[in-house]
Amino acid sequence: MSLKVTGQRVLVDGIFRPATIHMEAGLITCVTDTVESGLGIVDAGQRFVIPGLIELHTDNHEKYFEPRPGVQWPHMNALLAHDAQLATAGITTVFDAIAIGYGFGGVSAVRERIAAESIQMLLDVRNQDVFRIDHHVHLRCECSCEGTDQYFEPWAGVDGIGLVSLMDHAPGQRQFVSIEKYREYNQKKYGYSDEVFERIMAEHAVAAEAFSAPNRESISALCRTHAIALASHDDATEAHVYESAALGCSLAEFPTTMAAGEASHQAGLHVMMGAPNVIRGGSHSGNVAARDFAVAGLLDVLSSDYYPSALLPAAVKLTEDGMGMGLAEAIATVTTNPAKAVGMLDRGEIAEGLRADLVVFEHDQHGVRVSETFVSGRRVF
Repeated sequence: MSLKVTGQRVLVDGIFRPATIHMEAGLITCVTDTVESGLGIVDAGQRFVIPGLIELHTDNHEKYFEPRPGVQWPHMNALLAHDAQLATAGITTVFDAIAIGYGFGGVSAVRERIAAESIQMLLDVRNQDVFRIDHHVHLRCECSCEGTDQYFEPWAGVDGIGLVSLMDHAPGQRQFVSIEKYREYNQKKYGYSDEVFERIMAEHAVAAEAFSAPNRESISALCRTHAIALASHDDATEAHVYESAALGCSLAEFPTTMAAGEASHQAGLHVMMGAPNVIRGGSHSGNVAARDFAVAGLLDVLSSDYYPSALLPAAVKLTEDGMGMGLAEAIATVTTNPAKAVGMLDRGEIAEGLRADLVVFEHDQHGVRVSETFVSGRRVF
């Protein structure tokens, strides 16, 4: 199927300019410098035309699997609803983040069920023209739990497993260097009594001491063997970053301190922060603000994390006074840069020979609104 998208503000080679994008068989065949008109041409007018957004880390699908506590929704229906929401947000490539190795706290039962049922389902249907957008799997490996490396091993090298992150949510580590923050987060979220919380915290700390380092070594070695993109998670210190770089990480997910962000940047890791952090003006966990990274020139990639519709508005917000980014540079944090971070060379820019993934959006007094989304040259929203 052939299609053309034309407009006055098309992002090509880092510049918004008049252009017409020619697409056929799912690819961009050429980009011309003229604005065309005629039957069958999508005219964006003064709206912005950018590459499709690339989401590397979202657990948004979890809320569809359990829309209310104790309410379990059929997996395929949940995935379809999640997929549709991403398309309306302008996301054309997603790495669905599925946690494995969770053995502590109220989240474990839900995430174990999601992992058991949804990984294979996603892999089975991702190439069957069921979804609107392109789905890949991001396995979030909780290294502080026994057996996580064994759980991961059968998935290493399986087509569709495109990203792995090394996590440690144990008390006193990374995201939860502060025991009080660990307490506040878990007791508020899961309603633990003090007695139950103290028991869970103690068990988690003992497991982390025994299993975190071996799991990191084993899982990262498998990723290197099978050329799977690897991400650190919640690094808090320079030592954490040096370890992550030595293990082969190309992406630093949500560094929790400015020192960790600076060290990640110097080590050549793509620094990723949450779009909700940008929108809200800070971290809900009390860690470093994404704004501070942007101002310091350390922010490379944005992720919607738990709120897909935040991704594009957060990128645009990076252009506000004090942030220091132009619009093209800001859009790169949700298109070009995430593609590079995971080695996807066939997308992330509007250029001949790349995938025809496009987003048309408006930005006015009402905010940022996606009006059309194209995946492989096919309109999906």
